[in-house]
Amino acid sequence: MYNGRLTLFQPKSGYRFSVDAPLLADFVRVGPGRTVVDLGTGVGVIALTLARRMGQGRVLAVEVQRRLAECAAMNVAENPGGARVEVLNMDWSGLNQEVLGGRADIVVCNPPYRGLGTGRVSPDQEEAVARHEIRGSLLSAAQTALRVLTPGGSLAVIYPASRLTGLMTSLRAAGLEPKRLRLVHSRPGEKAVLVLVEAWAGGGEELEVAPPFYIYHLGEDYSAETEAILSGKRLDEKEERPGSF
Repeated sequence: MYNGRLTLFQPKSGYRFSVDAPLLADFVRVGPGRTVVDLGTGVGVIALTLARRMGQGRVLAVEVQRRLAECAAMNVAENPGGARVEVLNMDWSGLNQEVLGGRADIVVCNPPYRGLGTGRVSPDQEEAVARHEIRGSLLSAAQTALRVLTPGGSLAVIYPASRLTGLMTSLRAAGLEPKRLRLVHSRPGEKAVLVLVEAWAGGGEELEVAPPFYIYHLGEDYSAETEAILSGKRLDEKEERPGSF
């Protein structure tokens, strides 16, 4: 990842991370000295990216699936900033302030996108749990976030744009107020496929809607913004100006 700035092990088969992980890591506003919780960390892409951006602080990477948690632990050991990351192999429903040793400033989550009983469920159990709400849902992630966040803390998520109404409803039902939103499109002129949302614990109703994000420019060529993220250029900029977005 990021032209060699991160080295990542992941399974050859089963769940494998995609572009949504670096997009969410780029969207999150984080500064040095923060405590961050990554719910459903997978192999640790977001956790390690944020640890590198922060420079100092603490990241708790929570993953219920043992093999993915083992990969995340390997990645923590292999990468700069890994000393700031602790991998917890557990269900996020059991996460609380006692387990964390205090409150979190920021929670991030790339939750399963498909509800139970919708779409084709992969025969691979690991991928099925990652893609479908078998062991965790957006609502349960939001409830966990509120349980561990400091007042005024934030939750950042990436989710299918087609489920935006349910996303907003779940966030507000859990006591989190959406404050920043950015729609992600494959290409200009096409409908949104993903949405990035930041919600605050105890925030007011005002919502900032950022300009749209385009993954591709034309055909299969990445947009300049996507290229800047995946190449590590944006990561370098954010290390120089922590908290920027």
